[in-house]
Amino acid sequence: MLMKDADNNPHYESLSRYGSPDGSTHDHVVPERVLLQFGRITLTVTQLRYSSFLLLGVALLWPWNCFLSASGYFIAKFGADSPLGKNYSSTMMTVSTLTSLCFNSVLSTRQNANYSKRIFRGNALNFSCFVILALIELIDPNLHSTSYFVFIMLLVLLSSLGTALQQNGCMALANVRGPEYAQGIMVGQAIAGVLPSLSLMISELIYSGHREKSSASIVIYFAMTSVITLLAGILFVVTYKIDGEPGVSSTSDEEATASSGEQNSNYVPFMTLFKKLKFIVLSIVMAFVVTLIFPIFASNVTSVHTDWKLTSDPIFIPFAFLVWNIGDLIGRIACGYEKLVITNDVKLFVYTIARFVFVPFLLMCNLDSRKGHAVIKSDTFYLLIQFLFGFTNGHSLSCAFMNVGPYVEDNEKEAAGGFSTVFLSVGLLLGSVLSYIFVPLVG
Repeated sequence: MLMKDADNNPHYESLSRYGSPDGSTHDHVVPERVLLQFGRITLTVTQLRYSSFLLLGVALLWPWNCFLSASGYFIAKFGADSPLGKNYSSTMMTVSTLTSLCFNSVLSTRQNANYSKRIFRGNALNFSCFVILALIELIDPNLHSTSYFVFIMLLVLLSSLGTALQQNGCMALANVRGPEYAQGIMVGQAIAGVLPSLSLMISELIYSGHREKSSASIVIYFAMTSVITLLAGILFVVTYKIDGEPGVSSTSDEEATASSGEQNSNYVPFMTLFKKLKFIVLSIVMAFVVTLIFPIFASNVTSVHTDWKLTSDPIFIPFAFLVWNIGDLIGRIACGYEKLVITNDVKLFVYTIARFVFVPFLLMCNLDSRKGHAVIKSDTFYLLIQFLFGFTNGHSLSCAFMNVGPYVEDNEKEAAGGFSTVFLSVGLLLGSVLSYIFVPLVG
């Protein structure tokens, strides 16, 4: 619940207060319902619900990070010096973010929908995309033609459609439940950032120099994405059956659209939401605009040491991704502590803009274009900057999404969920376009 302090600044009355089944909050504590008990270990409805949102968060970002963390593999596959290899990361991000923006914009206007069904459909689409990609890499790992590059981008597009469906549904339900569930989604997304980069780095350590084994590891990598998506869907179904879906229309998207009279009476206008959430959603945009500069540096900054296997490019580059993602995870977990959540929307917006300070420091590191002539010749310094860059990303985004629900009225929470994902897509798109500017600077 959002309250006002003596200085008229918004703050949460409690981040640990759970909503009632109808989505409202009350001053009394609702008794916990225990599902399982084994000795001192118990599983409550609240724990199951939070776990479901957390795993959905993993499934939301895992496909994106899977494509992103596999950049090294695809760049090598298409040729590091070829136009396809050089532009893989930026093209992938642009296709993904442009698709997300368009589809999230459409979904945000189709309110009074069955948000659970959107999550189911999104899971199924992502599951299918990565099963197909794993099978293709298994059957013919030597594909590196332009047509295959285009096909990968098509899978990126379809995966982005699936993720948009999941995002829209997840944020609508999380806003109804309470800010702690939005934080659960954000933590899950950070876990999805850590695990793919960690698994990719380990596979490079094990299969370094063995093309066939490296191809086999990437098949497992893509197959694991499908497994994670499937598990998230299963847990959500189980939670839905046990706990139900609060405050969300049981109609389908098609039925919601057909019932125009009912939809119009409950429709929340764009400007109504923007007036209440402008600094929060602009914080989301700026966070991603700054953050999407990071993959360009992480893919092109190399170690200042060249005589050790662990500092070779195939290991050091995934390690830099891992360090950034660990910082991102810790930043999101930190928002589980109420005192660390920035609830003043103006301060949050300034905080996200201030993150541009990391860019000049990254430009001083050992870029591939001037290898051996870095301004700051220190791997430790570079990795520390990446860690702080990741931490501030996770922290600022968690604060922003946790504030969406408390800043609007109860009957606006679902619409605000879809509204916030539109600006998430705007930030991703602007950030991916901006990344093209840095390609000639760092490459």
